[in-house]
Amino acid sequence: MTFFAPSAPSTYVKFTNPGDSVSGYIEEVSEPFPVLEFNKDTPKLDSKGNPVMQVRVIMATDQDKGEGDDGGRSLYISGWRMRTAIGDAMKRAGEMSATPQPGSFLKLTFARLGQASHGMAPPKVYVAEYTKPSKAVQVTSPVTQAQGPRQPPTPPQPDANLWGGPQESAGAAPW
Repeated sequence: MTFFAPSAPSTYVKFTNPGDSVSGYIEEVSEPFPVLEFNKDTPKLDSKGNPVMQVRVIMATDQDKGEGDDGGRSLYISGWRMRTAIGDAMKRAGEMSATPQPGSFLKLTFARLGQASHGMAPPKVYVAEYTKPSKAVQVTSPVTQAQGPRQPPTPPQPDANLWGGPQESAGAAPW
């Protein structure tokens, strides 16, 4: 996707309750851009004064909420817990790229709440599954695809031992 190319229309994903999940094939991955402060046009800063960055991943899913919904979902990845879960899944799948690749299958689940500390709300803990795209897969955005709506994904069949549950973290993904 180029800077001036239009993005595919999609609904954003929100993880409200443990067990909430999104799965589908990745269509687009944006360049990192700053998270904005709530109700402000200023970038959110981390404890060192650097802007907090996020990436928008557009996925083709089978989550259809009715007429006019083609299943496209936007996943905004900014927190280190979400980045780490996806990065670890990419490593387990043997993905050599630093970012998720179009055509890959991704499933992200809000697994549980972690331990609260310092009077803060308990953090969300995520688990992810990732399957690299086959060389034959070509993903086209509905913006450039004139044939019609997205096709619902058929998830790949993961190795039972590989997806047995939450894995130890190998660190945050570089993106």
